[in-house]
Amino acid sequence: MNAKHGRTTSSRKTGPSYVRIAQGTLDNLKSPESGETPSLPSLLIRDAHIWTENRSIRGSILIDQGRIQRIARRIIERADEEILARRLVALPGLVDAHVHMRDMRLSYKEDFTSGTSAAAAGGFTTVLDMPNTLPPTDSVQRLQQKASRASRKVMVNIGLHTAAVGDRRTAKAMKMAGAFSMKLYLPKPIAPLDVGDDGAVVEVLKAAKDASLPVTVHAEDAGQIETTRENRTFKELVGSRPGTAETSAVNRILRIQRLIGCRVHFCHVTLPSSISAIGNWSSGGLSSEVTPHHTLLSDDSVEKLGWKAWMVPPLRPRHVRSRLFREMVNGNATIIATDHAPHTIKEKRLPPQKSPPGIPGLETAMPLMLTMVNKGKLSLGRLVSLLSTNPAKLFGLSSKGRLREGADGDLILVDMKKKGKIDLDKFFSKAHYSPFEGWKTQGAVHATIVNGSIVYSNGEITGKPGSGRVLRNGSRG
Repeated sequence: MNAKHGRTTSSRKTGPSYVRIAQGTLDNLKSPESGETPSLPSLLIRDAHIWTENRSIRGSILIDQGRIQRIARRIIERADEEILARRLVALPGLVDAHVHMRDMRLSYKEDFTSGTSAAAAGGFTTVLDMPNTLPPTDSVQRLQQKASRASRKVMVNIGLHTAAVGDRRTAKAMKMAGAFSMKLYLPKPIAPLDVGDDGAVVEVLKAAKDASLPVTVHAEDAGQIETTRENRTFKELVGSRPGTAETSAVNRILRIQRLIGCRVHFCHVTLPSSISAIGNWSSGGLSSEVTPHHTLLSDDSVEKLGWKAWMVPPLRPRHVRSRLFREMVNGNATIIATDHAPHTIKEKRLPPQKSPPGIPGLETAMPLMLTMVNKGKLSLGRLVSLLSTNPAKLFGLSSKGRLREGADGDLILVDMKKKGKIDLDKFFSKAHYSPFEGWKTQGAVHATIVNGSIVYSNGEITGKPGSGRVLRNGSRG
């Protein structure tokens, strides 16, 4: 990386460094209430392979005041900072519509700085955070408090989901406050709600429709999840949440959605039959999401790795995983999301009944999927659609998800040839475990640029807490 003003990035030393990065920077940031709009430096990316729509062109990208000003074969203007990117591919910044940044009373698991540092290292320039925090994001006041806290700490852009409610006035108020969706968690509601009652679910979908908010759904039927017997192994725990629980929940929500007509997004779908039932998202107000772990791992991993491979919905048999991967490759799933869900290793190592489900995913998704591209199992164009263009479009981020003049200066530079492995010591997330530990990869994020500023480069976080913005639903994005 060449910078006009001599900006250099040291090579990574040992272990994660989000604490070191954050020290001495928060006090120097301007208050968001100050009303001051700092002037942003210009950035010129020279001689990259630029992914525009469905093809790659050779050229340069000029970003000024946080937006892409020009994309051309040759740009003669100078900029405050410059990157020579001859062997790199420029892609639109990735958008993860499903993350758990924790923070607040769960900061010991993850916080906005560590989580968004992980996002930057993984190539994600925008993340949408789920509401099952402590306290939960279930009111306008809590949404605003969370947004204020995030604004001082995030490395990348962040938007917020809220808990599902059946009150129409509250739903509209949360939309006006910037919420991107209401999360309907069927196994156990985040806000008080009788999810077993169709009437209560109808009211949630009606409130969402009135507020022009999508409903994001964790589709597992609580009535089909076995909770009475003691599961002595993680494999038994997986068996207590059968695929029929997903099928039943998906079919139920689809039936109610047809009556109401609101937008419904199904999170972390694990069954090919669910993808087929949800169908074409562009015409019916429905969309689906798959994760890297559900498309690359099977329940065999649970037997081998135990708590490291425990998440909900759980991993499925190998033949189901293979078919789900094909659904993703063929474009039948709408988006890929990581469901980044960090916990402490001490918590994860508890007996199966007490071990919290979830794995970190922000730093593993892109190298794993680029490896699939290099192996010829997934096209680069499909990957960009699933991880950037489609989630941006789905959640109304109109100025993100594509490299074009006038769009936000959110992009990543990727080294398609770089070989490596999933190395937990390099994680910026506080969660230092992964079922993908040791997996060999080809393809890596070299640099992440958010709002025209380099926040990650060659293994190091180069931005400061507050580099990202808190996004509001309905804004330009």
